[in-house]
Amino acid sequence: MRFLQRGIAAFPIAALCIGFSQDLRAPLDPVFPSRLLTGVRQEGYTEYRVEFPSALQSAYPANNTVHAWWLVPTEGAGRFPTVVMLHTLGIRRPELEMGLARELARHGIAVFLMTLPYHMNRTPPGRGSGDMILTGDIPLLREAAVQATWDVRRAFDWLQRQPETDPERIALVGISLGAILGATALASEPRVHSAVLILGGADLAHVLWDSVLAIRARARLRREGYTLERLREALAPVEPLNLLTPELGEKTFVIGARFDIVVPTEDTEKLIRALGAPRVFWLNTGHFGGGLVQRPLFRMVRQYLQARFEGQTLGNTPSLLAPTLRIGAIYSAGRDFRLALATDFWRSDKNGSLFVSGVLTPRGGSLFAGARLQLGFSAGVEITPKRAYGAVFWHFVL
Repeated sequence: MRFLQRGIAAFPIAALCIGFSQDLRAPLDPVFPSRLLTGVRQEGYTEYRVEFPSALQSAYPANNTVHAWWLVPTEGAGRFPTVVMLHTLGIRRPELEMGLARELARHGIAVFLMTLPYHMNRTPPGRGSGDMILTGDIPLLREAAVQATWDVRRAFDWLQRQPETDPERIALVGISLGAILGATALASEPRVHSAVLILGGADLAHVLWDSVLAIRARARLRREGYTLERLREALAPVEPLNLLTPELGEKTFVIGARFDIVVPTEDTEKLIRALGAPRVFWLNTGHFGGGLVQRPLFRMVRQYLQARFEGQTLGNTPSLLAPTLRIGAIYSAGRDFRLALATDFWRSDKNGSLFVSGVLTPRGGSLFAGARLQLGFSAGVEITPKRAYGAVFWHFVL
């Protein structure tokens, strides 16, 4: 088998010394060493590990080698369409991403799942996977965005040399952080055939300024005198809003969450506007609610990519029912303070400005009908079989 015959592969080594540059499209040497490790046969695909040096050498040696999983279908012949996949923030193992990768590989699409800077094997000693991205170190974040983009471009170089890859059909898929960095890579790499950006956004400064995950980073930024506008200026060289064009929307599918407070929904909307008229699907969930409909969501992504790779006219996006789950605490004068889990029965509009939810607490079930306020608070009435009480419901949407 030609994969096993290759074993550990190395391309000719040329002296490579690329200093840091804000130019995301700077020419990169396409000739670099790489290691392809012996594959493991799985159901429907063979899984390999790939390593190559990052085109941007950071101050942390562990971060300077790109590690990837390469899943190659075993069914079918010839060259396979391929996806470069970028993962979520802070993971130690890409469990979610591997689920999507297997869905694609078992349907004839190869997947190159690439480790992002400062994650997993690329984490410097004594640090947690992905922690350095959210410390509020803006020069490091800006450099990491450039490094991730250059790593994607180098992945394209590597894949186009493989006999298993169709060099004209390489797509980009990013999830959460991977979708944010993927938007920058999409704008910088013209070889991207198609793109799927899941739970991502644009306006990096606002994501940092508003995300529920960036509390520690915001505290540091304020101590260092940053304002939102100053932060936007500092991140301008890697900001997707400054790089994306409406033409890219023709080959892009954006999946967002209506009630996202990790990558704020308004920043997903900015990404959509920057892309002009991409294909769009909204989950009626928060950032993590897509996990409740993981399999149909993966199927939707796979069907989109299959249609794009095969040059088919895309039909309407299929419906996907994802429950809106609210987790938090409810207080009413007659029933005191209780932890609560709720699911929506009705909403007045896409943003849930007014909504009715069924609520489950340790003291039993009820209905809450109210108006959405700010900071996760809603005010309204809690309705029980006996009577109704004025109530306040603090929650976040899963």
